[in-house]
Amino acid sequence: MWDGFIGTPGMPLRRDAGSVTAFQQAIREHFVSNHVHVDIFDRHRPTFEGDDSELVQVVVYREGLPDDTLAFDDHGSLVRRPQRPVFEAALTYESATGVIEVVANDRESREDMVRFMARDLLGIEFQQERLPFRRYDLSVLQHPFAFPNDLDDGIAGVEVRQLRLMPLDSVGERVTLECLRKADRTIWDMARDRFGGADPLAGGWVVTQAKLTIRFHPTGESRRGRTLPLTITMPHGCNLKDQTEREQLIGEKYLRRWGILRDA
Repeated sequence: MWDGFIGTPGMPLRRDAGSVTAFQQAIREHFVSNHVHVDIFDRHRPTFEGDDSELVQVVVYREGLPDDTLAFDDHGSLVRRPQRPVFEAALTYESATGVIEVVANDRESREDMVRFMARDLLGIEFQQERLPFRRYDLSVLQHPFAFPNDLDDGIAGVEVRQLRLMPLDSVGERVTLECLRKADRTIWDMARDRFGGADPLAGGWVVTQAKLTIRFHPTGESRRGRTLPLTITMPHGCNLKDQTEREQLIGEKYLRRWGILRDA
């Protein structure tokens, strides 16, 4: 689970033993962890503008509270064995923007981790100001759309596999249109032919979720091109963050170009 916060730009992240120890101690006391391990390293993140973002990443491993798990012993009997799970969290700080991002297993721990990092490793006061959510707009998919793209990106085509719609006069109803991979027509043609004058895409309904597939031309010796499946849910949901860095760059570039991703 991800969170992003607005911090102070241009701050050097402290890596001296005293600062790291203070950070570890804060985590140890707050989460009642006997053991905490921290790794700090520099990394780069590509952007669709072509320039890499310089980040400092902090990875935290903390020991959780004791728990029992089922296991087989040496004689094949099912027994309960006590163990202390290890939880991992990753934080990044981008000096150019001051943005702090965190991935951890629950919302409360994410905010606490950022607070300790800001105080002990950056020397700034944590203001709890979250990054604004990305906003998606699927209205362009109410009608046939060509999905323009650059030849250099190797895109063979874009297919709209599924559209979920909600009527404008009700919040308790949904309609889902779906075209499988073997369909010989677009989802807009299917809706028009199947529903005629009652086509929900023609008016009175709004698209609230879309599933797209970006198909790429084969490269190298491969006979089949790879695909990038995207699921966008209004107003803030998208699975793009679950893809590889290269796929994130492509997806973000074109969701903006196609008018689906609308944030600044």
